[in-house]
Amino acid sequence: MKTARSILCILLVAATVLVFCACSRNGEEDEAPGTTGNPAEQTAAAKPEAEPAEKVESRADYVISNVDEYLNRPRELQPGSKVTLICSDVPSQLPWNCTPEGWLTYNCYEGLLYIHNGVVTDIRGCVAESWEHSEDYLTWTFRIRDGVKFADGTVCDAPAIAKSYDYYNEVSPATFSGLNMKSWEATSEKELIVHMSGPCAYLESALPRLYIVSPTAMETYGVNDNKAAVGTAPYYIESYTSGVGFTFKANPYYNFEEKMPCIETVRLNIINDENTRLMALLNGDIDGFQFSSVETYYNLKDNGFDGTFIQSYGNADPFWLNARKVPEFRIFEVRKAINRFLDMNAVNTLMFDDLGLVQDSLWCVGSSGSVPSDQFYYDEAEGLELMAAAGVDPNSMSFAAKIIDSGADLFVTIAGQLGKVGITMEIEPLEPEANFTFLMNGEWSITCGNSGYGDTYPYLPWTFILKPEHLIKECWQDIYDPGLYQKMLDEFDAMVNSLTWDDMLKHCTQLTKYCQDDFGAFPGIQRPWFAAYNKDLKSLVFSTENHYLLLYYMYKA
Repeated sequence: MKTARSILCILLVAATVLVFCACSRNGEEDEAPGTTGNPAEQTAAAKPEAEPAEKVESRADYVISNVDEYLNRPRELQPGSKVTLICSDVPSQLPWNCTPEGWLTYNCYEGLLYIHNGVVTDIRGCVAESWEHSEDYLTWTFRIRDGVKFADGTVCDAPAIAKSYDYYNEVSPATFSGLNMKSWEATSEKELIVHMSGPCAYLESALPRLYIVSPTAMETYGVNDNKAAVGTAPYYIESYTSGVGFTFKANPYYNFEEKMPCIETVRLNIINDENTRLMALLNGDIDGFQFSSVETYYNLKDNGFDGTFIQSYGNADPFWLNARKVPEFRIFEVRKAINRFLDMNAVNTLMFDDLGLVQDSLWCVGSSGSVPSDQFYYDEAEGLELMAAAGVDPNSMSFAAKIIDSGADLFVTIAGQLGKVGITMEIEPLEPEANFTFLMNGEWSITCGNSGYGDTYPYLPWTFILKPEHLIKECWQDIYDPGLYQKMLDEFDAMVNSLTWDDMLKHCTQLTKYCQDDFGAFPGIQRPWFAAYNKDLKSLVFSTENHYLLLYYMYKA
């Protein structure tokens, strides 16, 4: 069993859940542990269980290790408590310079709003206690919560937030223009008004990650100095040593009960080698870490680790067919046949010991943009019939798949399955830099990877892959079905110009359906994701598509 990384991964997308948080779509915490308000999610996750792990219903971006522990957490500091975990290196710690490093930004910064229990339709006040918008969605008014302070002790009021946005906009103007945020002003200490150049249907789900940074710290140190990395969040960065790690301390000024930290000191060590991490956990040198290797999972079990195991799913890896590069892919029956020739259950068994999740949509099971379909399945005989109906001899099909080395295992497996019916797919490993050039220039024949999907911004992939001028074109309907391609463009335009989340999602799901029904792309496998933590750590909560551990919910028994 060997894991393989996706070729194209602008943002990793994760999916849920060991013991699922008890929350309905309206945010009520009244369902039984291990349930979700979406019946489709329950059906999708019904699959044979691996012996060592408990798996229940799935959702796209939230994992809670134990619902009772989460609901009954102390919500106050445990003096003297310390935890040692694993992290990646983040040389620059200001939010505009480390956006992929959510494990840091989610714990050290906050926005006006936050997403409760990972439900993107249940957005609540954080630094802002309430908000409203004009009828045309072009003016938003936020009322700031009393008593909010930055970790440096300075007050976080509306004028401070406006100054913070000014600094942020100076460094990263695309962050604001991408949300159609034109200007902002503090009309009083408690009121911030944001003016929009146009509606943004996902503004509320994006604001939790439009982080507020101390303007005093930025005035003192500058917008690129790590000493200015001061937010209002439950934790602040006490120290950092390049290549060694971080020390986080609980923010002494924090007063928001929902995210009140319990652990006083969190040491985050940089250990890149997974075997070294495993031994550190077994030896008690660290308290836990996350990983994706099935071998590591079984090694921990075999070596008697008796802490908390969490199993969930990783990012969605849909397959995309390049009809410009491979002429046969322009034929509907051939694209559909390719899907019939790929036995994803067999791939899951071979590569992940059945611990992954075979998808039924391009996007993660249970995520906001998911469009489940029963049209993706393995049937070699049907595939051969489709090829015959199209007048294409499988033995005449031959193309090369140019991939990065780390994706070779998956593509060798796929090539073997296609080879059984006579289709030749040669594997040509490339260096990552060269591979990206091939992707950008459309020189690839078949890819497997997520192009930027996120549950809080479900139309993001289409901004990378749909139009000819986009970063990496993966939709080639313009070559073989211009009428369908125009419908997709129309849905895209309607999607990005929607006023509300629901309207935006309607167009987004239709766009996904067009692509799926056309077999221009089809689902792959959500890879397994694991975490192992010492048993005295309670209420382990992982949020967002990348399984960021929310330190402030964690406490010690």
